[in-house]
Amino acid sequence: MAFDTGGFVRLFSVACLGGLALLCPQPARAGQASSKVLTNPAIVPQDRLQESWWAQRHQEVLEAVHQHPETALLMIGDSITNDFDKAEPPDQDLQPIWQQFYAPRHALNLGFSGDTTAHVLWRLDHGEVEGLHPQAVVLLIGTNNTGAFNETAEQTEAGIDAVIGALEQKLPATRILLLGILPSGMAEDKIARDRKVNDYLAACYSEDPRVGYLDLSSLFYKNGSLNQNLFYDPRMPWHGSALHPDTVGHRMMAEAIEPALAELMGDTTRVPLTSMTEINTALIPVPRLELDSYDWYSRHHAELMIGKQLNPQVVMIGDSITHFWAGAPLARAMNGPGSWDLIFGGKPVLNMGFGWDRTENVLWRIRQGEFDGLSPQWIVLEIGTNNLTGSMQARENTPEEIVAAIGEICRQLHKRSPQSRIIVMGIFPRGSDPKGPIRASIARTNALLAREFQNDAYVRFLDIGASLLQPDGTLPASIMPDGTHPSEAGYRIWADALLQAGVAATQKNQP
Repeated sequence: MAFDTGGFVRLFSVACLGGLALLCPQPARAGQASSKVLTNPAIVPQDRLQESWWAQRHQEVLEAVHQHPETALLMIGDSITNDFDKAEPPDQDLQPIWQQFYAPRHALNLGFSGDTTAHVLWRLDHGEVEGLHPQAVVLLIGTNNTGAFNETAEQTEAGIDAVIGALEQKLPATRILLLGILPSGMAEDKIARDRKVNDYLAACYSEDPRVGYLDLSSLFYKNGSLNQNLFYDPRMPWHGSALHPDTVGHRMMAEAIEPALAELMGDTTRVPLTSMTEINTALIPVPRLELDSYDWYSRHHAELMIGKQLNPQVVMIGDSITHFWAGAPLARAMNGPGSWDLIFGGKPVLNMGFGWDRTENVLWRIRQGEFDGLSPQWIVLEIGTNNLTGSMQARENTPEEIVAAIGEICRQLHKRSPQSRIIVMGIFPRGSDPKGPIRASIARTNALLAREFQNDAYVRFLDIGASLLQPDGTLPASIMPDGTHPSEAGYRIWADALLQAGVAATQKNQP
């Protein structure tokens, strides 16, 4: 997860979400807000000192702050964070997770059950970070705003902005990892507000140089439905609605944020990336993971601008294989301009290919507005090959994980443009040797993709792998000189297959 983008200053910065400009102002501090702003309880610091346990915990935190000025990590939030103090197997045995991921980083737990943004603001104003100089803060707050306190999405958004502003003021050298409100089994109106809050946070903090945003919602869904087994509330005697992650859910969260947290802390991950198999990392939207020869964020902004101007009839989405074909926005290297002209001929086609991208990057880009407002006749999705290999920033994914992520990408695209026809490309062969280790993974992934979309009404699976190979299974250098990226001849094979499938762009504004 990248935090070194140079970013935007939140003071009167503009973030784009769904094609709309959202103003993300620096929140007014208590005592400086207008009377109109003060009507929002989410930004007015409020204590709970009348509750003896809360007052006692606050005093214990102040003592811990005094005794541990070396604190390098703060975990700030409500009961979901407060639960790290528990060691009650099997459902709430969270101390082992704390000891593995956070205690070695000299962490302090500032989670208070039942707190809202207003209570966090009061605690920040009353000594809970005084004298500390932590490297990082993990902030998870807001579910009680939209829940027990029944505040609107807009009020909650302002409250979270206010907490971020207070942290930036009091801890000017500290970087912040902001987590989206977790999904729950609560009332539908709360669920809708939480999603709206998360959309807002994604827009405002997508490229902030000090605040990284991570939405962990995908961890808690299975086959499109909330996985109740990852919450302890339904198993309690009162059979509550799913709200608090259980031991397994918390471990999944810890593993999901670990790469981003390690980057913030400037250390190594507490467990190897390859062992983090409890979560499908291919489903968690993240921005640029790998450094490359081009500016990933600049290309993202070019996509946002050009897409709306171009009104494309075809949108190509993918990794470097798509990136290096041709088309707008122009890449530094275009390896197949002749075949691009053959199929598209200068007609309105948008190239949303990004070198080094994985499925999780595509999900981030879709969430951040690259496809919003577009209604192409065709979408061609080519992604997944980078998920089959690991790096220092991301682990290798299984074929099953990749297929789940590609399915989610297709759902997101269909939701935004239900009339578009989607072609999912099979992962292209890699390496000249037909017995190379990655070939088996590619074959397995493509077989699963074929099965996934065999009866899909709006998605067609297209595998051109056999057309790229020699009869003996070798991949000729004339087709892919580096064993991964097509030459002009390789792109011609792809273009011919798309033409045969019916993909072609019409002239702009032509019926």
